[in-house]
Amino acid sequence: MQEKIVIAKAYSSSANLGAGFDILAMAHDAFHDVVEISSQPSSSLQVQVEANGVPKEPERNSASFALMKMLEEFGIKAKVKVKVNKGVPPGLGMGSSGASAAAAVVGGNELFNLGLSKDDLVKFAMQGEIASSGSPHPDNVAASVVGGVVAVISGEPVRVSEIPINLDFSLILFIPKVAIESKTKKAREMVPKQIELQKLVKNSRYLSSLILGLIKGDRDLVRLGLNDDIVERSRESLFPYYWKLKEEVIKYNAIGACVSGAGPTIAVFVDEKSERDEIIKRGLKICESYGYECNFKDAKVARGAWVERRN
Repeated sequence: MQEKIVIAKAYSSSANLGAGFDILAMAHDAFHDVVEISSQPSSSLQVQVEANGVPKEPERNSASFALMKMLEEFGIKAKVKVKVNKGVPPGLGMGSSGASAAAAVVGGNELFNLGLSKDDLVKFAMQGEIASSGSPHPDNVAASVVGGVVAVISGEPVRVSEIPINLDFSLILFIPKVAIESKTKKAREMVPKQIELQKLVKNSRYLSSLILGLIKGDRDLVRLGLNDDIVERSRESLFPYYWKLKEEVIKYNAIGACVSGAGPTIAVFVDEKSERDEIIKRGLKICESYGYECNFKDAKVARGAWVERRN
């Protein structure tokens, strides 16, 4: 029987977006991953991985692990080859493992005609995060699967909802050249297990402000909403330049700024009122003043994962 092939793509993402830890994430077109999946008949499920710069063992690769979990649940027996072409740089807080997993499950859904809903695709894609960080968090994969700005409104069962955006903005991503081994796992361990009620209320207000600001197209509400007094504060050592950078870019009328996922990338929201050139200049200078060589990348809100080709 002829080999079946699907090529799927998924964009990078920024999770949390201030106070939305494990709740909010946004897909953006800064980078994307390409996953090619081929299948041949077999008496058992066999998965092989081809990749550069990421693990080749199926159980340690987010794309193949997510795909395996999906195929196992449906009892599919096949010889499957997964080729991962990484475009999203790993370890920088832009959903690298999530993009691979999202592309893999969207491609697998198409290849095996499973007819899965967006919620089910996110449920399987988040399993891929186990391979990379040890826990199945859903925010990055939800954004990469669905696109836009997404809220994870239930974890058990998985339910996600895209938030309507009525504000015209783009992003400037400040990306320090720094590598932290097992960064996502370490960053999650830094989050406090208990918090004061007053801080919870304050963060809930930030979260409400951001969601309302996006829906209403209110840049002042979005600026207020792009704050976090709990998770970002607990991880300060991972991105010591953040607070100064945030303060400075707002002086030049950025809408706001937040840490992208677990960092070290910082996402700055800008629009036509923002002094973009000064924001870039000041942001790079601040990173360098803290000893970090830094690049920037322009980005816009992006679509969800898609199948580009099927043979």
